[in-house]
Amino acid sequence: MAKEEYAIGLDLGGTKILAGLVDRTGRLIARKQLPTHAEEGEKAVIERVLSATHDVLSASGIHPEKVRGVGIASAGVINSDSGEVIFASNLGWRNVPIGTLIGQRFGLPVHLFNDANAAAIAEWLWGAGVGTRNMIYVTVSTGVGAGIVSDGRLVLGRDGSAGEFGHISIDWNGPQCRCGNRGCLENYASGTAIENAVSRKLASMKEPVTDRILVEKGELTAKVISEAALAGDPRFTEIVKQAGFYLGIGAANLIYLFNPEVLVFGGGVMNASALLLPEIEKSMRDRCIPGLANEVRVVTSQIGVEAGVMGAAGGFFENLYCKN
Repeated sequence: MAKEEYAIGLDLGGTKILAGLVDRTGRLIARKQLPTHAEEGEKAVIERVLSATHDVLSASGIHPEKVRGVGIASAGVINSDSGEVIFASNLGWRNVPIGTLIGQRFGLPVHLFNDANAAAIAEWLWGAGVGTRNMIYVTVSTGVGAGIVSDGRLVLGRDGSAGEFGHISIDWNGPQCRCGNRGCLENYASGTAIENAVSRKLASMKEPVTDRILVEKGELTAKVISEAALAGDPRFTEIVKQAGFYLGIGAANLIYLFNPEVLVFGGGVMNASALLLPEIEKSMRDRCIPGLANEVRVVTSQIGVEAGVMGAAGGFFENLYCKN
């Protein structure tokens, strides 16, 4: 019988903090979700993170001695060794030692993960990548990122920042990105890109927008746009499909670089997978040597919204990312 072991995963996002206690089999024992309220400042967010961690530990009834550590999944630039968020635009953070603060409070080892890497771990251990040695997880949300498992190991780079897939340039003369590069993939294929494209389209239309979905929701978020597109609104269907076209171009580049067995697409924007996935596959296969592309499965995430929590915890169970 496998040893009874647990780890805590924290998904630190711009709108929500999700904490969970996970066991070695991938079972979520307890969970706690709190709003981030990043606008209230760094200290307030950190207190909510500490509170969510305490609550899942308390609710689970698991003795802390059985908990291997706390994994934190965060967007932005991170230093996994020091446990520091170097820069996270969604939180307004610079050089925040979140790992040290959690370690001091709970007396547990802490490891910081890029959010796409954490989700990749979850999919590889318990989701769409089970049984593979080479898998890439692509997250399509506010931005675009990737977690790359190659020969059973997560590709980290020098300081854990590998996988910034959204900042691969697909148009050298394209618009400038917030990162400083031009023509970045996430300028064409992210939730933000979809919102911007729809705003431009609506601004160019002569008649006022009276669409029931948009009027009721009151804002043009990628989620609302995707719902309208899935309902068959031609104004938005084409824009969502176009995002899939660009993701397919990026996917072809990933295949050439890493020769994966499976590409897993997740993140909030992939709720429109019925429109996106066929476009991704077509664009990818049009641009890739058939002998390589035909061997790749293109699927959506099996873990879903809890992938960040599950993967951040899962890094303590396998010699994949952090040291055991």
